[in-house]
Amino acid sequence: MGSNRSGIEDFFVLLEGKNPKISAQCMELPKNLGIVSFSRQQEIFEQELKKDDTDFLDKLDPGTPAGSFLENVPDHADLIKALDMTDSLDKGYRQLSTGQSRKLMLLAQITRGVSWLAIQAPYEGLDTQSCAELNRTLALLHGQGIGILITVNNRADIPDFCTHLGLVAQGRLGLQGPRAEILAALAKLKDQGGPDFQISVKELIQDPNRGDTRPLEKEAGATELVYLKNGSAGYGGELLFSGLNLTIHTNDHTLVTGPNGYGKSTLLQMITGDHPACYQNDLRIFGTQRGTGESIWELKRDMGIVSPELHRNYFVPGSTLHCILSGFFDSIGLYEKYSPQNERQAKKMLERTGLIHEAQTPFRNLSFANQRLVLIARALIKVPRLLILDEPTQGLDQLNRRAVLDFLEQVAMEHMSTILYVSHRQDEFRTFFKHRIQLSPPPV
Repeated sequence: MGSNRSGIEDFFVLLEGKNPKISAQCMELPKNLGIVSFSRQQEIFEQELKKDDTDFLDKLDPGTPAGSFLENVPDHADLIKALDMTDSLDKGYRQLSTGQSRKLMLLAQITRGVSWLAIQAPYEGLDTQSCAELNRTLALLHGQGIGILITVNNRADIPDFCTHLGLVAQGRLGLQGPRAEILAALAKLKDQGGPDFQISVKELIQDPNRGDTRPLEKEAGATELVYLKNGSAGYGGELLFSGLNLTIHTNDHTLVTGPNGYGKSTLLQMITGDHPACYQNDLRIFGTQRGTGESIWELKRDMGIVSPELHRNYFVPGSTLHCILSGFFDSIGLYEKYSPQNERQAKKMLERTGLIHEAQTPFRNLSFANQRLVLIARALIKVPRLLILDEPTQGLDQLNRRAVLDFLEQVAMEHMSTILYVSHRQDEFRTFFKHRIQLSPPPV
């Protein structure tokens, strides 16, 4: 276990052996070690993009069948069922949710017969039921003699099957030993320092560098931001949800929940214009009917977006500073000229996330958690009317997760933006959400 900047991500990079700058004087690893990491998941995603034949097929290319990533599928049918992936093996990789693709990467290692598993933050992106399924599966594997090493950023994520625990802090593996002993020692320790996320609502409102002078939208001036009537969406002929009615007015902060793979991200992609179903539904965004010749860029001008999809797709060359600046232009990468005022505002954001020293570092060279903090800052940079956040705290430790949610609560109180938020975590269901949408499988 370790916080985001404790060195725990460098420790996992060391196990992967992918960065020559992170090395060890002596390191002995099991010969048959399977590794499941964010970087490997990203590699597969980018490989799938290169093989995307959607333009040639004149329909969405679902990607490589999920089952193709596994070996000896019949021999592992019970394990695949335990992770609720049986019905997903015929889907294309690009049809899988983030959580499903994480489970697929785990199964890919297990089915090839590894004797040890090293898994980076296995519970990120999984719903409550999937976390329970994963715990049962890992406990079963442990009982069968497979060694398991996982990393977690939060004390609450330490699984019951864990027998030994180590604490990474300030670049060192300090406390380590039997679970009960280390938990007892941790109970006596106070949280060290504060969160990395230090963006202040008051400071953001009063920032003289902020180019947007749009007045904050009070309750009395509530207007329609999103309207969806009898909405439906799917992928590759499979329906994810149907009959969905949704209306969001100014300050109607809305929470979207539901199991992995049932359309939460798809719903948000429809609203942002990144899914073709936005043209097939009775959908209005900021009062504009989709499919009437409107410019998606005009609509996105009033949106700030954080999502696993955006995170995956942001693999273009560019610095950390340029990533935040791209939020002014709603682009993946920076292609337009920005003003000195824009740059001052972006640097202030980097200061408030503790990353000003990484301004010129390539965005993709940051740790996963730091990338996520930068993407949150990117979404906030223009104080948008609609803040669309799909699991924004994925990969963040408890202090940073709480700081982001506390900040959003202040955003709601000050009427800065209207928040549309997807989450699996019960500790993120804050009282400022006025509405909650629970997505579930469509009726057969």
